[in-house]
Amino acid sequence: MRKHIFLFFSALLFLFACNQADDTKGIIKQDEMTRLLTDVHLVDGSLALQPNGDSLYKFGTGRYFYVFKQYHTDSGQFKKSVKYYSAHPEILLKIYDGVNTRLKAKADSMNALVAKDNERIRRQAEVAQKRVEKLRKDSLAVKLKTDKLKLKKDSLDKKKIIKHKKKKKLKKITKPIVQ
Repeated sequence: MRKHIFLFFSALLFLFACNQADDTKGIIKQDEMTRLLTDVHLVDGSLALQPNGDSLYKFGTGRYFYVFKQYHTDSGQFKKSVKYYSAHPEILLKIYDGVNTRLKAKADSMNALVAKDNERIRRQAEVAQKRVEKLRKDSLAVKLKTDKLKLKKDSLDKKKIIKHKKKKKLKKITKPIVQ
């Protein structure tokens, strides 16, 4: 009887051991899972920004399908991997540390790009402001020149009028008196 019980437990142990080895078959590798989860969370974030509430079905399935296609996997294998790593929290913690690092790096690079773009826009605004100031000064200078020319012309016109009046007076005075 002992022999049968020992044989039963040995076979049971052998079956469970085989089951554990078979359990990792079809699981996405840890470093690939880190990259995959990073992209999945980026898709999640982009869907959260969609204005309509039913956007997950409308826009999400295609985006998730594209991400899975990039990593040569499917949703079934992804679910199986998530389930496996959830049963092993120490590995899942390492994976999410990697996901967090990758997301921070992407956020930092995006912030750097936005800061660079803002700096470019600020410089363009400064250049435009300088151009406007220069044009305003130039237009004031042109206006002053035209005003000076107009004043000169007016003063010359007045001088001509005065000369003409003087000539008329002289002509009247110098006219011989005819009797």
